[in-house]
Amino acid sequence: MHSPLKSAIQRSLAAAILLSLPLAANAQPASEGQDWVDLAVHNFGAPINTMWAEGELSFADDGTMVFCSAREDMAVAPGDPKDLYIANFNPDTGSWDTPVNMGIPINAAPAMDEDPLRMGDDREPWITADGQTIYFKSDRLATTSPRNNNDIFVINKQSDGSWSDPELVGYPISTNEGDEHCPAILQDGETLCFASRRAGGYGGSDIWCASPDGAGGWQDPVNQGPNINTAAEEFHFSQDESGRVYFTSARPGGYGGMDIYSAMQLGVNEWSEASNLGPQVNTAAADMCPALPPGGKTITWFSTRQDNSLGNIDIFWTNKSNINTDN
Repeated sequence: MHSPLKSAIQRSLAAAILLSLPLAANAQPASEGQDWVDLAVHNFGAPINTMWAEGELSFADDGTMVFCSAREDMAVAPGDPKDLYIANFNPDTGSWDTPVNMGIPINAAPAMDEDPLRMGDDREPWITADGQTIYFKSDRLATTSPRNNNDIFVINKQSDGSWSDPELVGYPISTNEGDEHCPAILQDGETLCFASRRAGGYGGSDIWCASPDGAGGWQDPVNQGPNINTAAEEFHFSQDESGRVYFTSARPGGYGGMDIYSAMQLGVNEWSEASNLGPQVNTAAADMCPALPPGGKTITWFSTRQDNSLGNIDIFWTNKSNINTDN
């Protein structure tokens, strides 16, 4: 991408983040008039996207980004399908610093000699608003029988700035047969939502949510119901400050492949009927895993679309004013 053009696009996204940070208290708001940058869908660009596949991401309130990548030049081990990366937002440059592989043991190396499903696939990180905790899915404890591809793990930032070793988020969140993935925390700061194929759902992966039990564990997860879940695949719940959630679904009636939908929270475990975000975000490709940068004005996701790709699956963003939110 031509550097002046890239700089303009990055500044547009960065402005929404800068205006939400204490460091930017004196920053001037962007013009109310929308130009092509405001109306377009943008590739996130370097240093986040590469020639390899980049995917699921989330943000802390200070702009810190965690995401996953299949890049081979920084993988923890040969043949590792996906690793977790972290990138700090730099308010001086209005962009993200070079991403850092979070390393072993956060990223597990392939262990297919222990079980053929343990491929070293670590992805779908969710960083809490305060930047102190990251949930993610991993196949490091996968079992062929019973077949369980993924479980949810958690790490915490320690006083010296390093991260703790991953701990399994145990039952009733992770189960032996549910293939849990895509963890996320709602705006209340405590409800953990995730996708699971456990019994009692509507089919495929459903979105479930659980509240803390007050003793360091979790209450039984609650299926989020037919306005969210269908017989198709649903996963990756991201909620904005208004209470609206954005998630991925393969339900009929979309634009092709996976699409991103939204719904408004009406109460605890209660949601309005979901609506498709429309053709600005969703395409005939797979458009998946929405995330919300701080500032409240933009939405990000990853897509297999090839019309603006750096060579593989990339992360994209647009202004929320460009999406359909009819519900």
